Amino acid sequence: MAEPAADMGATVTVAPREIHDLAYRACRIAGCDPGTAERIAENVTFAEIHHGAAVRALCETLEAADLPTSAWATAPDALLSAEIAARSSGTASATFDPPVPLASIAASLQQSLERGVVPAGIDGRVSGATTVGVVELHSVDPQAGAASRLRIDEARSDAHRLGIGIDQLWFSRLEAAAAGFLVAETTLDDLDG
Repeated sequence: MAEPAADMGATVTVAPREIHDLAYRACRIAGCDPGTAERIAENVTFAEIHHGAAVRALCETLEAADLPTSAWATAPDALLSAEIAARSSGTASATFDPPVPLASIAASLQQSLERGVVPAGIDGRVSGATTVGVVELHSVDPQAGAASRLRIDEARSDAHRLGIGIDQLWFSRLEAAAAGFLVAETTLDDLDG
């Protein structure tokens, strides 16, 4: 795994739903279908809560690549294929060439854990912008990940209660990337009234 240099400037505290909403909108503007945009937004939100730098990783990709054909759109499928193989053979790996940001698969990894397939070799303390070339998956008793799930649930609860500190520059870039997404006027009217 390649860890990017830390460049945290001033931070802004935001709710996880704000990250999810802006990531979804930015992905739709970038050309992703609704399902892919939702999956990317879910991965970004989860990674920002648990690893940080996920908004940064997404913004860098939005600015430099064709998102609908990027690893952000394809890596979760490769991970799911490896998960299926791990369930039948006990172990499998997903290889990403080029390596993918952890943020692009973070929630997908958690979902695998909930189904009894655990990743090996991914340090939970690395940032969401860290790139991953290979994920080794091992089938285990679904109860084996209970302690990990408890920590994840606590972090998620804290994030929803207290917010998440995000680098203000990267959050502003995400807001700008999402700004062109139109919301139906009736939806806005319902909010007012």
